[in-house]
Amino acid sequence: MAGPEMAGTGALVRLILRRDRIWLALWVVLIAAFVYGTVSTIGTLMPTVEARREYAVQIAANPAVLLIQGPAYDLSVGAIAAQQRAAATMIFAALGSVLFLVRHTRSDEQAGRRDLIGAAPVGRHAPLTAALAVVLVADALLAVLITAVLAGAGMPVAGSLAWGLIAACGGWVAAGMAAVGVQVTPGARPAGLGTLGLFFALYLLRGVSDVAAPWLGWAVPTGWLLRARPFAGERWWVFVLAAALAAVLVALAYRLAGRRDVGAGLLPERAGPIAAAGWLRTPLALAWRTQRATAVAWLVAAVLFGLALGFGGREAVEEFGGSTGLAAWAARMGSAADPAQVFYGLVIYVFGAYTVSLYTLLAVSRLWHEEAGGIAETVLAGPTGRLRWAVGHLLVALAVPAALLTVVGLLCGLGSGDVGGLLALTLPLLPAVWVLTGVTVAAYGLLGRAGAIAAWAVFGLVVALEFGWEIGLVTDEAFRLSPFAHVHYSALADPGPATAAALTVVAGVFTALGLTALGRRDIG
Repeated sequence: MAGPEMAGTGALVRLILRRDRIWLALWVVLIAAFVYGTVSTIGTLMPTVEARREYAVQIAANPAVLLIQGPAYDLSVGAIAAQQRAAATMIFAALGSVLFLVRHTRSDEQAGRRDLIGAAPVGRHAPLTAALAVVLVADALLAVLITAVLAGAGMPVAGSLAWGLIAACGGWVAAGMAAVGVQVTPGARPAGLGTLGLFFALYLLRGVSDVAAPWLGWAVPTGWLLRARPFAGERWWVFVLAAALAAVLVALAYRLAGRRDVGAGLLPERAGPIAAAGWLRTPLALAWRTQRATAVAWLVAAVLFGLALGFGGREAVEEFGGSTGLAAWAARMGSAADPAQVFYGLVIYVFGAYTVSLYTLLAVSRLWHEEAGGIAETVLAGPTGRLRWAVGHLLVALAVPAALLTVVGLLCGLGSGDVGGLLALTLPLLPAVWVLTGVTVAAYGLLGRAGAIAAWAVFGLVVALEFGWEIGLVTDEAFRLSPFAHVHYSALADPGPATAAALTVVAGVFTALGLTALGRRDIG
């Protein structure tokens, strides 16, 4: 594609680099440093083949690790390091690619910068092309840097390159998905969150395949990439598949871009009636209106996940129940009589504890965005008080996770034939999710926009405690600092009514603290 529609692409590339050169550099360098630190740590903690063999045996019988990280394909330091962190590297690359592409396409349109750019001799497809060019090259540079870092640490070049390509191709596929998303959705926020939600859903399906249904891994691009086997007989052709998928997605994005108006999506926002109903004239209605598209996108992802797990997971459950190693793991988790139930509990726990928590953090973060963008000042200039404004978004952040967990439980139950049993696995997770909601509200109320860092740090700590406990580096007592330790799928937890009530009280205390602090500090 060339001609007038691409005019000004070079100038926009330079503008993007000027705006985000520091962010891009940090993104690439920090991911590469993360990879280097992993290799160094593995070499220190497991210096011998015997130690790495013992670790490989442990994770092969631990579906939680397989679900999140995948299996080990070899006993070398590089292969074990790739097992632990190649998936995370791919996710970090995908996360940055999606956020970057949305920022320089639909976010610019919503902020009015696209209109300013359009006043210059710039073609219709130039903004999308410039954003894609920068993010694709950045992902390629990330692959080069990871290769150089690993090779410099003494790892084989072939395996180092394969690891780098896992990250790059993951970023390319995610960028292609985001490029399509920004053409379809009505705004930047649903485009970004919808794309990330879909990518994480695909990643979770990859995890299910590594636990008990290998065929499922070949149905999703995340499964292709994590079967590239760095340092264990590399499969180079999977990168061709991923690159081809990214190319198809980009081509589709250009085709869709020619069919929409600037500032609008192919799924446009519907025009409302001339006179709004009385119930719409509330802060809650405003909060739901601004978060509706994102919530619906997450609900659609939950429906797809629930259908896939409920109706497509029967084979996985049968294989899980027939595996002596996994049955022994289930016995250690406290459910030797029904390892299949433990399998469902594990998968649903990961979805409910971390994916749904991610949604609720993002939903509460809408308060930060409205304060930073001046929307909060506009709303608060009327008769609406700051607490009513904040509570509107809070109610959405509390209600949508309940809907997500209920949908997954119902659909998994319909597929497995045990609706009550599956709902009993999903719904106890809700109070723990609400605790993180309360912590996020407290961080916002006490620290304002700076509280976003604190909220994400707490989420990172919860994830780190989970990983550490799963591999034996964190004690039971330390893990109980996480709200999810009290609703865990293992025998560690007793998620009964008393536990649910206690977690709900904790969530309420944090929420009250945040709302009280919000009422006493300056906005903006």
